[in-house]
Amino acid sequence: MRKNSLDIAILTIILFGILVLGNLTYQEFTLGNICPKFSIIPACYIGFVYLLLLLTFQIFKKATILFIILAGFALTLTTFASLGDLLHKIQCPISEIGIPTCFIGFSMFLLLIILKFIQVKSDN
Repeated sequence: MRKNSLDIAILTIILFGILVLGNLTYQEFTLGNICPKFSIIPACYIGFVYLLLLLTFQIFKKATILFIILAGFALTLTTFASLGDLLHKIQCPISEIGIPTCFIGFSMFLLLIILKFIQVKSDN
């Protein structure tokens, strides 16, 4: 039962992220200059692709190490974006609830890593 609960929680977080970043990605594509850039690539594009990959890894129960590495890299990017926003070096888009999306991404990727570690530990 616990394993199913962890799967559902992980999938729910990933799907929530896909919805949020999907909307930002669409806005960035149609309007431009919505998301901060890493080099020339909008951060929301990167996050959206990461979430699609994490969804694939989670659904097919493959590549747990890649899941953790990818989520860790996304956590690193959202950490830099969050710090940049706090230091007023960049401006993350503000969500409809008034929280910068980079903070939401940071929390989401951190929670995904924690839940995945719990899932791996409970599998062993």
